[in-house]
Amino acid sequence: MPAPQDHCWLCNRFGTLTKEHIPPESAFNDFPLLLLKVDERSMQDTGTMDWSPSQKFGRGMYVRSVCARCNNRCGSKYGGAYVDLVRRVAERIGDVQEFHTVSILGVKRPLAILKQVLFQFVSTNGPGFVRANDWVAPFIKTTTNQSIPPEIGIYLFASNIRGARRTGSSSHIELSRSTQFNVVAEFSFWPLGTVISFGHFSHPGLTPIHRWLQYPFDYKGAVDLHLRVNPIHSAYPVDFRSKSQVESGYPGETDIKLPSDEDGARMAKETARRSGTDDKAFIFSGHPSTFRRMAEKGILKPRSNRR
Repeated sequence: MPAPQDHCWLCNRFGTLTKEHIPPESAFNDFPLLLLKVDERSMQDTGTMDWSPSQKFGRGMYVRSVCARCNNRCGSKYGGAYVDLVRRVAERIGDVQEFHTVSILGVKRPLAILKQVLFQFVSTNGPGFVRANDWVAPFIKTTTNQSIPPEIGIYLFASNIRGARRTGSSSHIELSRSTQFNVVAEFSFWPLGTVISFGHFSHPGLTPIHRWLQYPFDYKGAVDLHLRVNPIHSAYPVDFRSKSQVESGYPGETDIKLPSDEDGARMAKETARRSGTDDKAFIFSGHPSTFRRMAEKGILKPRSNRR
């Protein structure tokens, strides 16, 4: 089957879209994979959220997202530094327990790593991402560009789960704490997880690397990196609950509050604006036990679109 023709997700030129491996093949992304997704119908059919096969990969995960020029240019300039970091994390993580920290000292070419992380989000966040965020392409395409908006955060963490998690841009809200939301996206692939946030965001399990903007591309020094080892047992971004917590619906009886209709509309609008997608596709999702507690408290509306 011939490769598809369309506009490159990064430079917007029309032409053949190539296979962009995310992460690079040499970052342990060179073996057969089966991508699963949450079956949105399963809540109605069985009352639980089930997984269903989505896509098979014969040799590593990839997306046909960018033209050959962007693929080759970014891969040659940024991919090597990212692969070096991934391999160093893999060497250290071993049997490190969840929620502990692994330290990687003397990380070289920090700005190249930062640009590779953002380049991967171009493919994982969909064709509208760059158009919706006009700073992304200039930052990636030029090695000397050290500018991103001040409200953007980019983070790393380590994972000892032999798998991957790709969420796209989503509204993230912890109903057990408050109804304040953040727009985030996560792409994790053993042994390294990456997160981008739009707006103020803070999480104890994430190490910010947007501070690496201060280093020029040809920086000859090195930086130290301390990463928490986070589990990724659910489909949700920045959900670092243990497997037992996910299965039990943790945090148990903690009080929850459903966002108002106004807040829900604002969440959908902001997520759509950042992702470049239609806000009509917005779905409010959560653990089944969360929805049961909502119903018990009388704050779950029958018309809510949920999974």
